[in-house]
Amino acid sequence: MDKDALPVSAAFCRTYQQASLWSLVLSSENQRHSLKQYQGGWLILVPEEGLDHARQSIVSFERENENWPPPKEENVGFGLLHDRHPPTVLIMGVLLLFFGITGDWVDQSHWFNEGAVRGRPILEHGEWWRVLTGLTLHADPVHVFSNAVIGGVVIHFLCKILGSGLGWLLVLLAGCLGNSINVVVRGEFHNSVGFSTAVFGAIGILCGIQVKRRQGIKGLLLPLGAGLSLLAMLGSEGERTDFGAHLWGLAAGMLTGTVIASLPVVLQWCLCPKRQFFLFVICILAVYSAWWLALRS
Repeated sequence: MDKDALPVSAAFCRTYQQASLWSLVLSSENQRHSLKQYQGGWLILVPEEGLDHARQSIVSFERENENWPPPKEENVGFGLLHDRHPPTVLIMGVLLLFFGITGDWVDQSHWFNEGAVRGRPILEHGEWWRVLTGLTLHADPVHVFSNAVIGGVVIHFLCKILGSGLGWLLVLLAGCLGNSINVVVRGEFHNSVGFSTAVFGAIGILCGIQVKRRQGIKGLLLPLGAGLSLLAMLGSEGERTDFGAHLWGLAAGMLTGTVIASLPVVLQWCLCPKRQFFLFVICILAVYSAWWLALRS
């Protein structure tokens, strides 16, 4: 917004998720605005001359989608997935616990032999579930703790925008897509593991959303800072560092974030806690099914 514009409040939202949704609606119509935290919620600020237009845009969007979702259902037993308190710490704890079971990356490990992102089994034998199981494996403690801490911050913020169900579904999708592209590019001798592909996917999703919302460089500081921090901890080269996976994860995330930010109706539909829970269950079943396919022999 211009410095000489006097911002006035066009709307007040209790949740950041709702404020982000309306922000995307205004961005789609090229209306200048900004978000400001205020008394336990969020204000959508606009120039005074654009107040009526902004309010009309929000009212029209809500009217067109008044049944998506149905009336508010906050007391339905799905508080764990509320956008104010995403279960990020719990999930990252499970990632650390799983590392305690699988251990470091060694050639004799059954977990890594069957679950790592390996080019030949994927390209020649169609074992594409590896692009998902590989996200849950880590080479050493440095990699898993880096992903849990930095990835936890990024994904926590992403889930406050999209909700835990949709947020985690898109993170896994970006991670799998990044691994898939990397395998195709690197060929049959490619071999990697790590959740960092999904973390860079989450960074890309945030960047795509912020770019779509036209938040400028300020809106990109958190995701870009997190990406640089993770690169600093993991390095950009070395035997156990796959820079290509990071790059393709970021690209896949930016594509995913841009697409989802262009579909405010879908975001409106996903505000329902039951639907968020359903999407979260899909994530759990996808990981479980991938490992079942990997270990079924």
